[in-house]
Amino acid sequence: MNLSSQEMLRRLGLGESIATICEAAKIARSEFDAWWRAECQRRVPGAQGSRAIVGLEHKVRIERDAWGIPHVHAQSERDLFFGFGYATAQDRLFQLDHRRRKARGRLAEILGPEAVESDVLHRTIGLAQIAEKEWTMLPADVRDRLTAYTAGINALMEESRGRLPIEFDLLGYEPEPWRETDSLAIMGEFRWYLMGR
Repeated sequence: MNLSSQEMLRRLGLGESIATICEAAKIARSEFDAWWRAECQRRVPGAQGSRAIVGLEHKVRIERDAWGIPHVHAQSERDLFFGFGYATAQDRLFQLDHRRRKARGRLAEILGPEAVESDVLHRTIGLAQIAEKEWTMLPADVRDRLTAYTAGINALMEESRGRLPIEFDLLGYEPEPWRETDSLAIMGEFRWYLMGR
């Protein structure tokens, strides 16, 4: 293969056809298909096994049922919300980042000019500023839960470096660490979508 996986993904993300990439990489379409399946599979976070994660008070167990739905078991509320953030990021890390970027008016950074209109709208509404203000008004126990949830998302992100969901490589970027106000900005965007328009 004349192209690295990273190069192939970036070229796909820029809109090159699979045929063009196969030609540049000097591989057959069947080889491309096998590479694609393996590359996607390699990036799925492991749902089995144990991990040693700093910052937990006790062990947290995340069990997935027959439908893949996570059930988080913990001995403390903080650990429960950490596990919830971790499981959410396992399943939806790119979606979380996309929603955060949309709410904060930062989609054009990764999607280009076609996202400018959305960014202008969301910056005009000021969802990021609203989230910052909301954070200061939350009760301490709610802030603690949100901080634990945020730590769970960040733990999964850190664990996934080098094998993030494939969308990140297709778009050529890595997500920034999660902040508590990112979750609040997303909630604000949902409120705007459902009621504000």
